[in-house]
Amino acid sequence: MKRIILTFVAVTVMLFSTNAQTKKGTILLGAGSQFSQTEWTKLSITPKIGYFIQDGLAIGAMIHFDSDDEYFPESAGVATPNASGVLEIIGAHDAYTLTNNSRTFGVFGRYYAARNLFMEVNMSSSTTQNETYGPTSGYELIGGVVTPVVVDEVQTARTQSTHVGFGMGYTLVMREHIAIEPYVHLDLVVDGEEVTFTGSQKDLSGTSFIAGVNFSLFF
Repeated sequence: MKRIILTFVAVTVMLFSTNAQTKKGTILLGAGSQFSQTEWTKLSITPKIGYFIQDGLAIGAMIHFDSDDEYFPESAGVATPNASGVLEIIGAHDAYTLTNNSRTFGVFGRYYAARNLFMEVNMSSSTTQNETYGPTSGYELIGGVVTPVVVDEVQTARTQSTHVGFGMGYTLVMREHIAIEPYVHLDLVVDGEEVTFTGSQKDLSGTSFIAGVNFSLFF
């Protein structure tokens, strides 16, 4: 019985003590992953680095960048009979590349209100570019006459937003320098806009609750 109690105490200390990790001069390296508002197969990872300027108080920066280019070679299409039995070429297109990327830069501050419970605020700026391929209405000069036509081309949509976040989390120390930190925070989009390939604009300002988990190193 005594051994069980000692083992329980040792495991509890390992999992729930953060005193050494939050001392002044400690460096925090983390990667935050949100699992709300994100497909589980496409977790959004945001690396961050912080420095404890005093016991229990850290400031730092976070950065996220990803880019995905998908190349589609030229295709001659497939000859397919229409309702009248006349063969039409379906799916023919020139070679094209779709680019999707996102960038986030920001700063954060963290304060441990209790041994393991921390409060965190952050401010960040994000931009994204998403491309699709599809029909677009336009005009061509045919026989000296301006004629409306529909052509397939790459269509680009862009977003820009500024975020302010307020949240809290809990640090679970798994080993001396390794921790898992579940968290929740309120995300305020104080300035955001989406511009589509047609030039239309959409206001992205608003609020949302986000949940996630950080994987952190303290040294």
